[in-house]
Amino acid sequence: MLICTVDRPDILRRCLASIADGDVQPDEVLVSDDSRDGAEVAAVCGAFPWVRYLRGPRRGLCANRNAVIRAATGDFVSLLDDDAVVSADFIARARAVIATLPSRTLVTGTVIETDHPVIAGNATFLGFFGKPPNGRHENINLNCNLFPRAAFAEASFDETIFYGYEDMDLCARLLSLGYTIRLEPALVNTHLPPTRNAAVDRQRFRMRERARFYTSVKRYLLWERKPAKLLAYIVVAPAHRALHAIKTGKWFDLPHAVADMAFALRAIVPQRDARLPAAIQQYEPAAGCKGH
Repeated sequence: MLICTVDRPDILRRCLASIADGDVQPDEVLVSDDSRDGAEVAAVCGAFPWVRYLRGPRRGLCANRNAVIRAATGDFVSLLDDDAVVSADFIARARAVIATLPSRTLVTGTVIETDHPVIAGNATFLGFFGKPPNGRHENINLNCNLFPRAAFAEASFDETIFYGYEDMDLCARLLSLGYTIRLEPALVNTHLPPTRNAAVDRQRFRMRERARFYTSVKRYLLWERKPAKLLAYIVVAPAHRALHAIKTGKWFDLPHAVADMAFALRAIVPQRDARLPAAIQQYEPAAGCKGH
C-alpha cells in the first residue's frame, strides 16, 4: 500500500491504524512525505514498525506519487491518500481478486464518502467525473484500487499537474496502451477528508480547474487523437467555466477561464509527438528515497 501525505500526522495515524486493524496485513506499506520538515510524520510512521518512511520530492502530489511508486517492490500496488480509512477485509479481498485478474488490468473499488458509496465515473466532455458507467470503466477510485506495478513502466503520473484529475489522466494513458479497468464493488474503503478553510478550498479549486483543462486537452490530443473534439473543447470549456463563475459568484475564477486553457495548450502542443508522460524506469527508488 502506497500512501502520500503532507503535514497531516494525525490524519495519517488514523489511516495507518486502520491498516494495522485489518484482518490481513499487506506485504509492504510505504509512506511518502511531502511535509515541510517531516519530523512529526516520521514519528507517526515509527509507531508502526512495518511502515517504510520516505521523504517526498515536495514538487506536488503527482511527483510524490511517482516517488513512492518507484520505491515499491510488490507486483501489485494500491494507492492511498492519508485521509483514507482501509476496511478490515480489504487486503484479503484484494489478494483474492489479484489471483484471478487478467494481465494488463487495473481494479477500482468503492469509496464511502460521507456515508455514500462512490464508484468512479467516466470523464464527461468537459472533463469532470461523470456518473458510474453501465459498460466500460475508464477511471479508478483513489483510495480503493489495485495497479499491476508493471503498468508504471509504461505510464506515470504527469508532474505538470500539481493537484487534481491526475488519476483520470493516468487511466486515459493506460487505456490507450491497451489496459482495461475492472470494477470490484466488494473492495470498499472510506475517505474522510478533513475540514478545510475557505482559503485552502479556493486554492484547491484553482488547481483542480487548471488540471481539468490540461488533462482534457491532453486526452483529446494525445490519447484519443480526436482533433474535432479538441477544437470544440477549446471553445466550449472556457465559456462554460466563465458562465459558471458568473452564476455562482466566483468572480475570482473569471480571468482564469481563458488563462488556464492557454496554459494547457502551451504545455501540450509542443509535446504532441513526445512520449508522455515519461515512464518510470526500472522501478528503482529515487535518489534520497531511502527507508528510515
